Amino acid sequence: MRILNRISTLALLTVAALTTTVAAYADETHDIAVAPKTVSVSVKSGWHVNKDYPWKLVSGDKKLDKTHFVLTETTAAISDAPPGPAKLKGAVCSGDQCRTFEEDVVVP
Repeated sequence: MRILNRISTLALLTVAALTTTVAAYADETHDIAVAPKTVSVSVKSGWHVNKDYPWKLVSGDKKLDKTHFVLTETTAAISDAPPGPAKLKGAVCSGDQCRTFEEDVVVP
């Protein structure tokens, strides 16, 4: 019985952690995933990350510029994001068309 209680408790904690630590945001051009200290953008088919854009994550008075991001053709990620509400600014392109975006995110 004691082992069953521990397994049940562990299972509940795991489910709670998984449901509270990852948030997702979607757009026709990209998806955004948020987890503790991490915000990542994945572009959808036909789009690529605009590496020339001044990517930024602003959380309160803390501003993390492009130098904090890892930018590839298909992803943009930051791994030192402070917890709490933040605004993510970035851009994606397809052919000769580029779109900037600003997304409100909450980093757990």
